[in-house]
Amino acid sequence: MALFERGSARFSRTLSSLGYRDYRLLFFGTSLSHVGDFVQAMAQGWLVWTMTNSPFLLGLVGFAQALPRLLLGAVGGAIVDRIERRRLLLSTQVLARAQAFCLWALVYFDQIQFWHVMGLVLFLGTVNTINQTARHSLINSLVPRTELMNAIALNSSMANLAKIIGPSLGGVLISVIGVAGCLFVNALSFLTIIATLMIMEIPAIKIKTEEEAPFWREVVEGYRFLRGERRVFSIILLSYGVALVGTPYTRFLPVFATDVLHAGPSTFGLLLAAPGVGAVIAGLAIASLGRLRRRTHFVAMSVFAFSLFLILFSFSRSLPLSMFFLILVGGSNIAIRAVANGVVQMETPPHLLGRMLSLFFMDKGLWSFGTLLIGGIAHAIGTPRAIAISGTLCAVFASVLLYQQRQPSENLAAENLKRDLA
Repeated sequence: MALFERGSARFSRTLSSLGYRDYRLLFFGTSLSHVGDFVQAMAQGWLVWTMTNSPFLLGLVGFAQALPRLLLGAVGGAIVDRIERRRLLLSTQVLARAQAFCLWALVYFDQIQFWHVMGLVLFLGTVNTINQTARHSLINSLVPRTELMNAIALNSSMANLAKIIGPSLGGVLISVIGVAGCLFVNALSFLTIIATLMIMEIPAIKIKTEEEAPFWREVVEGYRFLRGERRVFSIILLSYGVALVGTPYTRFLPVFATDVLHAGPSTFGLLLAAPGVGAVIAGLAIASLGRLRRRTHFVAMSVFAFSLFLILFSFSRSLPLSMFFLILVGGSNIAIRAVANGVVQMETPPHLLGRMLSLFFMDKGLWSFGTLLIGGIAHAIGTPRAIAISGTLCAVFASVLLYQQRQPSENLAAENLKRDLA
């Protein structure tokens, strides 16, 4: 009985953030929208492949969607910090829905060309960059500070579950209703998040000064804070490093499946799903922990774990062992992302949160460049060795983070700013 009660208490702790109505609405609305996003990604990739039969152009589309994350940076974050969050989220969701309908119409009426796809993908990447920053900064105001890490971890689990469900559903829908049907389904999925935003009671989060500062000054203010706040700076820099040399391994799973495991597409599908399974499990585990102490140290240890499991995966030569290590890789990766996100949100004043989160999410843009870097290494020395080098470099970045945290602070500007706000 005692064991059952402890298990019940742990389960309640894991889902505690869902007890807050507005966060619950955002969570479920976003979940359905995420599944639709991955359905569109699947359909979009299939569309480009059938149109061009070019791996290069297929990769170029992925790069185009990630490019706005690199270009916007703190500029996009300053937009988030200037505009009321409900209005901003509604606007970006409507624009994303319009993009999906436009792509659907071009495919349905057989007018689609490659340059159409590139333009719409660049547009969607820009919209999603602002939307993601605004959505994550909104969480901070929907749950108490004590529940923030729980809410972020639940969001991470949900996003990775959608990453498993979406492509699988997309593959089925393509065979049943075609590419145009998939795009239409995604366009409709956006309606869920729009509906939830309309009924949510979102508090006024935007902090206005008596005199609105020029836009460029707000951008500079974000970078100035980042320079002074060593913990946030170190976490963001570490995220960049992991994105650049660590996470690109997913791009080379087809090569690993065929050249190392000597298997076909079904094995590739299993390898691709394994990190998502680990991410869902790890996200729920972090959500159940409650408040984490020494969060920066936890992120560094998670990077070390990610590095170790990635290196072990590179040496595996059987499907069960490869899947086992990839589950651990996915779990440790989500531990890095979720807790690092929490550190950024907890250490940043509310009026700068959009800018810091925007800089934090730039790591997804670096992932595209990392694919080129690790791809070049793989071409020269082979995929398994390239993956092992990726893991080793991630461990080096984590060591640097731990070393930085042991050094005395040289710039107290950020601490003084937070103290003044308090």
